[in-house]
Amino acid sequence: MVTILIAAFFVSAAFEPIAIWYLAILGFALFFRKLRNSAKPILHSLIFGLILNAIVLHWSGKYVGAFPWLLLASLQALFYIPIGWIYKRSHSIWWSAITLLLMEEFRARAPFGGFGWTRIAFSQVESPALPIVSLGGVLALSAFTVLVATLLIEFTAKRVLIIAIAFIAINFIPNNPQGSGSVRLLAVQGNTPSVGLDFNSRAQAVFNLHRDATREFAQKTYDAIVWPENAIDIDPRQFPEVAADITSLTKELQTPLIAGVVQRREGSPENASIAYSKTGTRESVYIKRGLTPFGEYIPLRKLAELVSPLARNVNDFVSGNERVVHTISGAKLAPIICYEIIQDDLVRDMALNSQALIVQTNSATFSDTAQSAQQLAITRIRAVEHSRYILSVSTIGISAFIDNNGRVLSQTRENIKSFLVGDLELNSKKTFIDRLLG
Repeated sequence: MVTILIAAFFVSAAFEPIAIWYLAILGFALFFRKLRNSAKPILHSLIFGLILNAIVLHWSGKYVGAFPWLLLASLQALFYIPIGWIYKRSHSIWWSAITLLLMEEFRARAPFGGFGWTRIAFSQVESPALPIVSLGGVLALSAFTVLVATLLIEFTAKRVLIIAIAFIAINFIPNNPQGSGSVRLLAVQGNTPSVGLDFNSRAQAVFNLHRDATREFAQKTYDAIVWPENAIDIDPRQFPEVAADITSLTKELQTPLIAGVVQRREGSPENASIAYSKTGTRESVYIKRGLTPFGEYIPLRKLAELVSPLARNVNDFVSGNERVVHTISGAKLAPIICYEIIQDDLVRDMALNSQALIVQTNSATFSDTAQSAQQLAITRIRAVEHSRYILSVSTIGISAFIDNNGRVLSQTRENIKSFLVGDLELNSKKTFIDRLLG
């Protein structure tokens, strides 16, 4: 059992905030080695999955308590049971490794749209193998990591040579090519007056913070100003004073604004990314398609409310059903709202129909945890996967400009009012995986 605990800890340490990528390889090698000598492979697989997910997802319980966090980790752990079952039936580590990858892909898609936050690839943003995602996507990077771990079960000269050749071969994968043109953006991280689940009870104050911070930081000319998710939690169509402030700001600065807005439709909230023109008119509106289960809507509501009374406070959002891309200075910028960044098909759809991506996120509900750093790592991997520059802007977490090879060009610290100015390079070229699946 000690070996299983060490293996799970090693893999968890490959994720942020520790982020030592090769510990995932060592951890899975230990796990597979233990599995091979285990009399209870199903139990050991379950425990491995539970400990791994409990550590990586510890941030999920900061404001809702231990029970929902442990329930989430336990549900994720169930997907590791087939790994042990396959080994018990086949006595093949290779089949178990394939099962691990298959279950990871299934877990990223179901239930409730999936939850792939702890996919193996998302721990490998600093790995030399990162360019693999431009060829085979997230699955390919996870598979490479598992392959190396499987080879390391037996430490022989032949296997070490194979691993060395594989890493050398990766160096021949060319970087994603640069495109042409750029848009200059001001990203405003306006901060919030409070953190936790009640941050948006002060919606007017959050809007005011972003409005005032923009006036403070906007010193030059930009193609657009970008605000994060939830920057405007008051529907401007229902609050004329908010709409007037937006119009005044854009006219004063003579700059379009792309803002995260919670608006209402027939009494239900929508999580939107809205592009306002220089005169404050609504130019384009994207409604979040990939809603966060148990965050923006409650599946199995009666059961969820028994698990956590906080579920009663969630007013189900309405999801969008259309792709909408903002046009700024002739450039197509696709918005991705927070949780959507872990959804393969949605991110690919946005990337293939744009020249750069804007990730608008919040993080106030997980302040002072690893959540924001983990999300930044996922965003960097998406940049490489689709060869797109990305601006990720948060209310209170880490905001960053990321190039199309996953490098962070600039970033903010957490829990402060801050801003970033940068050129978001434009690119219409497709990676191999996007040509294959697009």
